[in-house]
Amino acid sequence: MEAMTRREFLKRAGEMGLATAGLSLLFEVLGPDVAEAAIYRHRPVRFAKKLSRKRVQCLVCPFRCILRPGEISQCLTKQNINGQLMTHAWDNPSIISVDPIEKMPLYHYLPGAKTLTLAIGGCNLHCLYCQNWQESQRSPAKQRTVELTVNGAVKAMKKEDIKIVAFSYTEPVVFMEWIEAVSRAAHKKGYRCVLASAAYINPKPLKRLISVTDAFIVTLKGFTEDFYRRVTGASLKPVLETLKQIKKAKKHLEVVNLIVPTYNDKEDEIRKMCVWVRDNLGDETPMMFSRFVPAYKLRNLPQTPRKTLETAVKIAQDVGLKFVYIVNLAPHPANDTYCPKCKTPLIKRVGLRILENNIKDGKCPKCGRKIPGVWK
Repeated sequence: MEAMTRREFLKRAGEMGLATAGLSLLFEVLGPDVAEAAIYRHRPVRFAKKLSRKRVQCLVCPFRCILRPGEISQCLTKQNINGQLMTHAWDNPSIISVDPIEKMPLYHYLPGAKTLTLAIGGCNLHCLYCQNWQESQRSPAKQRTVELTVNGAVKAMKKEDIKIVAFSYTEPVVFMEWIEAVSRAAHKKGYRCVLASAAYINPKPLKRLISVTDAFIVTLKGFTEDFYRRVTGASLKPVLETLKQIKKAKKHLEVVNLIVPTYNDKEDEIRKMCVWVRDNLGDETPMMFSRFVPAYKLRNLPQTPRKTLETAVKIAQDVGLKFVYIVNLAPHPANDTYCPKCKTPLIKRVGLRILENNIKDGKCPKCGRKIPGVWK
């Protein structure tokens, strides 16, 4: 694992567009809890099965990797070490950022709140358009990281009055052991935990992750098995089952779909997806459409046209979804929250900034209609 000085880490964060001012402040607050060279630790993976000849099977996600001694899982975070499945993703984030919660994106959960957002390298999907591929498509052992202890993360939150720890940028599923430790420590202090995930996870591990998470933003990347196989290397069905399980657990849930030109922008596919969300998650589930920006292995494609995003919003509204948004394109009227009953603008946004929040006690101030979400 490569050592990285604080100056190098801040420079890297600046290149990624992260909040370097917040990071500098974080380093001052954490002091010795953030090391300049990450320590390479192992922790056992809870959801694993021992097989014959010292082989092990990972049970965290539907890939169910079977590993011989020394082999590494396809998510790049787990390894068979002498017949036991161990994670390399512990206390070694490659991304630390102080963000507005809208960056997750979560629009119906404490608007304008700050999050301490953390990410460890690795991912169990291999999306052709990954925005953070330098971190997600490399093992934590092979990228520059900073040691951040569980206590260090909570200490920073307390010092800077940040009430939410968030896990985003890479895939939280593949470092769920660390998430559980950080979240439980944060909850003891009265803080909250939110996750941005592609939701490719098995039911039992998901149940444990749900138990330590207050809100989810799930990326529903497309709505055909063909799209999932070609673009992510995974499959659609487990993601749909995850969404239903989160909904059944009564956790706060929002859904985002990145529209990729020529890949998942067909109107019929978008309509089927919106109908599924309505029928399985409820018509008040916030549904977001995000603009594709060329990256990684799909640099040859154009950005998602504005008209395509607007058409997707209309389709979602026509099938009955009450709260539909465009993200990653601003300014736009579909950045804002409106009362579905009287159409009063409730929250006005420009990009990640809240301009106005007129929701009163969780209701529209004009007609009194209850607006789903967590507002204070």
